[in-house]
Amino acid sequence: MKYSLIAKLMPVILDKTVYGYLEKDGANMIKEVRKKIKREYKAMVLRTPGLEKGNSLEKNLIIGCYLLSFVKAAPELVDEERFSGIIKALCDEMVRRGKEDDSMFSEKTIKGRESAAIHSQSSDCEMGWVSSFKRIDKDSYEFTYTKCGLCELGRREGCFHLIKYLCQTDMVSFDLGGARLVREHTIANGNSFCDFHVYRKGVAK
Repeated sequence: MKYSLIAKLMPVILDKTVYGYLEKDGANMIKEVRKKIKREYKAMVLRTPGLEKGNSLEKNLIIGCYLLSFVKAAPELVDEERFSGIIKALCDEMVRRGKEDDSMFSEKTIKGRESAAIHSQSSDCEMGWVSSFKRIDKDSYEFTYTKCGLCELGRREGCFHLIKYLCQTDMVSFDLGGARLVREHTIANGNSFCDFHVYRKGVAK
């Protein structure tokens, strides 16, 4: 990927929450360590193959690079337990700053998922997501990933065991978007697919 504007902005967006958690948890994040993490992050972005132009999921890969760079650059300070704590801190911040709406059921969102699923079936992008999509009714839909770009990133970087923690952010995102997400399988947990069953909040299913 290119070290684009969004890649440059990601630390600005996330550093306060991530470093705030780490320092509160007792990690000594001295200046030299921060510089090492920043260098690793940029290097990881640059060595990670990008997605097709205009694919919004590339932002997810950039976030993945940002988070994994802490473990890659400072494993003595950021182990799996602390990595899990980072994700929880980010989820808590999403809830604190978020405002609930019904965006997960907007026609734009649903058509976007349908279009992305169709396109993904013929894409040969190394780091891409491959999905299928099905509308159930006005209050529910489902989609399935058989390939996950974040999982591919984890494998490339020797950090696949950490990707399962990133999946937690999906629950928060769907909840803030007015939806209840039910998921029984994830590639990050060793399954062959990730199943997303999405229901409008307040509607019994």
